[in-house]
Amino acid sequence: MFEIFTNTNYLLGFFNNVAFLILLGLSLNIIMGYVGYLNLGHVGFWAIGSYTYTILLMQGHDFFVCLFAGAIAAAIAGLILGLPTLKLRSHYIGIASLGFTYIVHSLSLNLTDITRGPLGIPGIPRPTIFGISFQPNHMYFLLSWAVTIVSGIIIYRLLHSPWGKILETIREDQVAAKTLGKNIFLYKIQAFIISAFFAGIAAGIYSSFYQYIGGTNSFFIPQLLLLLTIVMLGGAGSFWGSVVGAVIVWIMYEGVRFLPIEAGLVGPVQQATYASVLVLIMIFRPRGIMGKNVKILQK
Repeated sequence: MFEIFTNTNYLLGFFNNVAFLILLGLSLNIIMGYVGYLNLGHVGFWAIGSYTYTILLMQGHDFFVCLFAGAIAAAIAGLILGLPTLKLRSHYIGIASLGFTYIVHSLSLNLTDITRGPLGIPGIPRPTIFGISFQPNHMYFLLSWAVTIVSGIIIYRLLHSPWGKILETIREDQVAAKTLGKNIFLYKIQAFIISAFFAGIAAGIYSSFYQYIGGTNSFFIPQLLLLLTIVMLGGAGSFWGSVVGAVIVWIMYEGVRFLPIEAGLVGPVQQATYASVLVLIMIFRPRGIMGKNVKILQK
């Protein structure tokens, strides 16, 4: 079993997964942790970013153009979801955003001319940038972490800027935020758009890493539970919590592979593991490892 830890390709794959999960966790935490809304539509942003990036890349467009286009497509989806959803209250926000995930998943299975439906899109290339091929695993590792670190720095600066402090004020006391003359709805929409934008960035590095997207079970409930577990385990409202949460969740996820169970049970056990962890977190430590006392599902 321990021989796998000396396998360079396995380790590179492990840390590539951690990279885009950190970015997905950070992007979701903007809404869940800093605004206080339970967004169950984040997987939909991930899907839209992935398909946009993939289709453009396979048409021969530049990597950065494809990555930015995927992020913009996800951001537009964030605007479309945020405009009606943010007018709702409490658990209705979660229900409406979950409906968005179902819609995107259904479209991905039925728009076969674009997404190839349940077959998915195979053969997604890894990019060549300035004449440098990122096809080898060690080169793609450098690219994925470079994108994640740069994006993470931007998110960190945003969340620790006056803009981020206003989001926290809105989360804790919307009346107080109004008395400061702040347009609450505008800040929430901005947060939705920025959150979706970085989910689209993560989607790009995810797609070229796996070189395949789609399928019946992609971008749906299992992935949603994975993202929720990352944020809640690390701690909603904590930047570094999402980083820690992504690392721990992926260690648990990969750890199932070493259990003495049949190969066909690995997937279901992995999904059950982080779903169970999510339930236990909500019961025994709702703040997570590094989180604050965040009010989610505001009234």
